[in-house]
Amino acid sequence: MNRFAKKFRVLGSLCVLLNLAALFAPLTERIQENYATVTWTQMDYIRSALAEYLPFEKTEGMIPGQEGWIFLFMALPLVLSAAAGIWGLAGSHTQKGSSLLIFAALALYIGMATGAPQLWPEAAKGQSYCRGLACTLPLVFTGTGTIFAALALAASPRKRKVTAESIPQMEEVKQQQVEAKYNIMTGEKQEKTEMPAHGVLVGITGVYAGAEIPMTDGEYLLLGRQPNNHLVFGGQANVSRNHCRIQWDAGRQKYIFRDYSSNGSFLHGAEDCLPQNLDLELEPGTTIDIGDAGNAFFLK
Repeated sequence: MNRFAKKFRVLGSLCVLLNLAALFAPLTERIQENYATVTWTQMDYIRSALAEYLPFEKTEGMIPGQEGWIFLFMALPLVLSAAAGIWGLAGSHTQKGSSLLIFAALALYIGMATGAPQLWPEAAKGQSYCRGLACTLPLVFTGTGTIFAALALAASPRKRKVTAESIPQMEEVKQQQVEAKYNIMTGEKQEKTEMPAHGVLVGITGVYAGAEIPMTDGEYLLLGRQPNNHLVFGGQANVSRNHCRIQWDAGRQKYIFRDYSSNGSFLHGAEDCLPQNLDLELEPGTTIDIGDAGNAFFLK
């Protein structure tokens, strides 16, 4: 599911980058009858905090803690938003840091929206202070980004450990179908016959455990849950409907592997799944996990 994870991370990154525009939106508004509304932005607060005063007309001095509050709940979430946006757009498909930064930025923006009134001066007669658009926009942008960040984390394939002692066998009809097409090894000892050095797909675990499937030059096999595949994985939740394609190239003495799945394919023992929709050359002797280690093949 790496391709979905990357898309969700990009969408989340674009959302939080919009927080940079909210820097110039009104954060505090002063309303007074018969007078124009006066506004102050996050930029006004941050710039004034550097000079240790509040950005109001009387140049209100800061009480202890207000300067730190401005940097914590206004400046820091902007830095986190920029970092998460750049990391999510330019980072690898396996990184999760941008999602965590988005979560942190949302928490700080919630603090900014709820705590903004502590920066307001005492209102004169006929005046009132209220939250501006900049209290709402970051919550909308970052909240939406958080949803995409959570989806990105959920869509990131993880290496799954097989805990079951035994793997369920195929339904009887599938077993008969496979036996008719391929040479299924039985538990009884038989005289070993000469097998080609390469171009043999050997089932290690799962539905096709024990199967040795010879492959001629240029021949390919499609694997997946749908019945139109050459190797069908009925009832295997971690195998996608159209999971992957494996082809034998005798000239180069390599297997050409292409993954189409949403659940991922793994080199045995690896944590990260193989890239999707790319032709990858795999050497004979490689063990590949289809979805997880519950359905593994040795490329002989």
